[in-house]
Amino acid sequence: MLESTLKSWRFYSYSLIQLLIEPGLFFKELAEKTTLRRTLGFMVICCGFFAGASLLTGAYSKPVWIMAIIFFVNAAGMIIISSLLGYTAMVLIFGKRSAFSIIFSLYAFSSGVTLFMSWLPFLLWFTEPWKWWLIYTGFKNTCGFTWKQAVVILLVSMPVQFFLIYSAIIAFV
Repeated sequence: MLESTLKSWRFYSYSLIQLLIEPGLFFKELAEKTTLRRTLGFMVICCGFFAGASLLTGAYSKPVWIMAIIFFVNAAGMIIISSLLGYTAMVLIFGKRSAFSIIFSLYAFSSGVTLFMSWLPFLLWFTEPWKWWLIYTGFKNTCGFTWKQAVVILLVSMPVQFFLIYSAIIAFV
């Protein structure tokens, strides 16, 4: 068990460093080097860090453990929703060119690396464009889309996601 934990942390560290230094190369190698289990592990670690770090940003009316769960579910839920919308846009516009697990990996790794800074509210203006640029790079390098096709997928899925979240806010807040 200790050996598998060390392998997981090694992959996690490798992924984080590669995404920060050479995201293009990371996404070229993504299909061969990752599995759904590794992707989920990376997502859980990044969402866990985000949840813990977000607790430092202010006082909350709910107990800390409830807020930690809310932050974690929010971060993981956004990755899942984004990947589903991106996959749907890809299939509707260009047909099924990549498996959902690959698209999910693109979104999980791109979002995960930006979660390390996005717990600071004022860095939203830096982390969101960075995340979408990483996803664009992933579509180009992992899935083999042209730059125009990658942009079309993002331009379709991003507004849908925005209005989905906006309508949920209006409905529930």
